[in-house]
Amino acid sequence: MNANLTPTVQPERLVLHEHIPLATPLVVYIEPSGYCNLKCIFCPHGVDGKALKKDIMSMKLFEKLINDLSSFPNAVKLLRICGNGDPLMSKDIVKMMRYARKQKKAERMELVTNALLLTDDLIKNLPLFLDRIIVSIEGLTADDYQRACSAKIDYDHLLSNLKDLYACKGECVIHIKTFEETVLSESRKTTFFNMFSDICDEIYIEKLVPMWPQLNTTNHPDEFRWGGALIKHQVCAQIFKGIQIQADGEAVPCCVDWKRVNVLGNIGENSLSEIWNGVRLRKLQIEHLIGNKIKTEPCKDCTMNDYCEVDNIDLRAEECLSRIKQQ
Repeated sequence: MNANLTPTVQPERLVLHEHIPLATPLVVYIEPSGYCNLKCIFCPHGVDGKALKKDIMSMKLFEKLINDLSSFPNAVKLLRICGNGDPLMSKDIVKMMRYARKQKKAERMELVTNALLLTDDLIKNLPLFLDRIIVSIEGLTADDYQRACSAKIDYDHLLSNLKDLYACKGECVIHIKTFEETVLSESRKTTFFNMFSDICDEIYIEKLVPMWPQLNTTNHPDEFRWGGALIKHQVCAQIFKGIQIQADGEAVPCCVDWKRVNVLGNIGENSLSEIWNGVRLRKLQIEHLIGNKIKTEPCKDCTMNDYCEVDNIDLRAEECLSRIKQQ
């Protein structure tokens, strides 16, 4: 077993409520592709794929987005390459990562993928430009993928590619994760760790949380169990520290808004800074701070951050609201 299976050391966390409103977002999420090669039973692609807006981000739009980061006073802490689709479905993904790294507008860059579309070129080049590649494993066999993702895959080929990726990783951290329902028995947990521990730097089994409030999951109740302590947040911290840019340029507060109820703008028409400091996002933030999350779509039904959000600004809502109104 690989001995280096500890989380990447993170810098001291910023106390979020002391800095709201942030002049620079901490995280910018970028979706190169709204398309996915899987239809997982816990994802809109698998449950309600027709309701998703799908596009492929052009290289021109991506470059404009990265250039827009220059208008912020500081570098963003993290560029996270992810969204409703798999980033590897973009033919320009390597060029995008090369361009973003060269511009040095973010302290760290990471990409989330199911890894099924890895090629020799991607294996060789992606680690050159990324600080971390997060691989989501949806089963321990090809049959598991057929059941959970409605996809026929070559599992041996997936394993071979992941071994090659780890061999080519350089300083890039390879993070492999699966969800708890994949490994409910102790024997399957052991199998998971035995299969992947030697070809990654970090390895985790995650609990599923109800991430998609507008998704009808009644047909798959067993796949939506979760555990851990629930802390009911009156104010969502995500809308104060990050922003999601979809493949067509539309900006939404977070990936949970997959139906794009709260479109904040489009980077093809406005700068990212204008959107981040714009009226639409400020209005949404104020609604949360005055206690109207329960009246706001899709926030009112979202419980994702009640299970896994570290930042809690509920007790500092009035303080944050005062600073926002002074702007």
